Amino acid sequence: MFVIDVIPFARFAPAGALSYRFNEYVLPGTIVSVPLRKKTVPGIVVACTSVRDAKESIKTAPFVLRSGAVTTTGILPKSYRIALTKTATYHLLPMGVILREMIPEAFLTHGFPKKLFAGTGHSLSFCEKTYTLRIEEYKKIISCTKGTVLIVVPTAVEIDRFADTFPSAIVVTGALTQKKRLASLKKIKDADIIITTPKYSFIPIPHLAHIIIERESANSYLTVARSPIDTRIAINALAHERSMQTTIGDYPLRMEIRPKPGSALKSISASPIKIFDVRKKITQAPFKALPEQILSIIKSTHEQHGRSAIFAVRRGYASTVICRDCGTSVRTTDGRPLSLITVAGKRVFRSSNGDTVIDAKALCDKCGSWNLIPIGVGVERIAEAVRNNFPNAPLVLFDTNTIRTPRDARSASTKFDIPGTIIVGTEALIPWLNPSNPISLAVVASADSLLALPFWRTRERLARLAFSLTERAEKVAVVTRRPDDAIFTTLENRLDNAFFKEEDSMRKQLNYPPYGHIVTIRIESSITKIEKDTALVQSMLKPKTGIEIPDRYATQNKVVRTIVYKYIDIQKWSDEAQELSQKIYRLPPNITVRIDPESLW
Repeated sequence: MFVIDVIPFARFAPAGALSYRFNEYVLPGTIVSVPLRKKTVPGIVVACTSVRDAKESIKTAPFVLRSGAVTTTGILPKSYRIALTKTATYHLLPMGVILREMIPEAFLTHGFPKKLFAGTGHSLSFCEKTYTLRIEEYKKIISCTKGTVLIVVPTAVEIDRFADTFPSAIVVTGALTQKKRLASLKKIKDADIIITTPKYSFIPIPHLAHIIIERESANSYLTVARSPIDTRIAINALAHERSMQTTIGDYPLRMEIRPKPGSALKSISASPIKIFDVRKKITQAPFKALPEQILSIIKSTHEQHGRSAIFAVRRGYASTVICRDCGTSVRTTDGRPLSLITVAGKRVFRSSNGDTVIDAKALCDKCGSWNLIPIGVGVERIAEAVRNNFPNAPLVLFDTNTIRTPRDARSASTKFDIPGTIIVGTEALIPWLNPSNPISLAVVASADSLLALPFWRTRERLARLAFSLTERAEKVAVVTRRPDDAIFTTLENRLDNAFFKEEDSMRKQLNYPPYGHIVTIRIESSITKIEKDTALVQSMLKPKTGIEIPDRYATQNKVVRTIVYKYIDIQKWSDEAQELSQKIYRLPPNITVRIDPESLW
């Protein structure tokens, strides 16, 4: 008799593994049907132990093991099991978390083929070109590939775009109904092209020969979880185990994967970027969200019935509220900064996590002054400037305050083609701008606000935003008061490697990716237990010591503390991660781990 630990796949299933009795030994990765809440659901075995070895833990367990009604229905192919194990080790996460994210229930229902054909050998190629040129490259790959080509695309709207470009492709996404999804899965055996999202990238394709990862810098490749999983790592691991070719496309590629991180971009046809230096002496004149130079080019574009898009880093009206009398930023009682936004036509202060909303007539929490001033440029502030200067122009807002569902986004995008339209949004707008139908003008109105964010990738993020707009707009304008920064030299002349060289040098000195890994261990605990939890984490890291980031108070009684651990020898990371993951598995759920996060907080 054996005890099997199973990850059940059902919406109502608990977060961890469930234990069942079974009469024979089964390999981890075996697909089973198990009883759960008066239903039978599919699951995957993650561990199998004899009752004799597990006798002590069975006696002390707070539950009774169920027996019977467990049946085996298949097994994950070896290449999938190894790739998933490598992914779990890399992210320092339990196997169950990886399984739930990378193996949708539909795969278990459909089943895995008995035989998967190996490729001709694993290789990695890069396509650092604009959208149109990438599509041409992908078409060449498809035409000369014997077998199925899998194209992984980050968002639903881009899936639709690729489906129009490759009409013979089979599309498999979570947006399909269960019936249509299973119908698509039945067709993959003979498909030449399959298009899917990161969630479905482990689709069981018998004759898979080539994987294309499109716009690989998109945040959609990171799962939405307390400890996000980078699906690009999982896809590359699967390609390696199935011995096949992988092509990664974007413009530009992330610094972590560029073959030569410090090199300049190649000379290709793309829209120009103009840098607007708006430095001027401080005067008593009111602050303008859009400088006169920018208003002038927007006006010219609008008069010619051209379409414009204006980008802000943050939603709301202003990202920060400052007290004129004492000079401090206004915060909530638990220490979160307040931003100024509009709700139901009324201006209010809201905390960064959205939990606290205060009337805009509130006083400074430090000195009690009423003399508060909003600082920074948000989507609402730019929209206000557009309404004041172009009252007759069609205006579309595209941020998380106005776009809450995919339906909202699709509805808003139908207005993008109206002549003279002005779109105001955040970076979330990027995939909704069609490179095949570029807008007339794109403006990054708050480059300095982006550079001021406490993220170690901020400059690269600005470069990616500006260069991606050259694929989607005929002209691109970037507004800054820091034109001497190397990033703006490279944006205006993409053949100049000033930014890439400087960024690569800094990362090398700091041992940041691609020269090392950053592990952040986030502790959420009460004031009385925070030191005990910190000691637990530090003991786990011994003989090394993690760097403690200053505490942040989530509430009056809850403290958030981050411990940063840098691993320098990237070639030996897999061995280090294997050892570290065994310790992290035993940490309580209030302690979470992230690998190479954008923010150290």
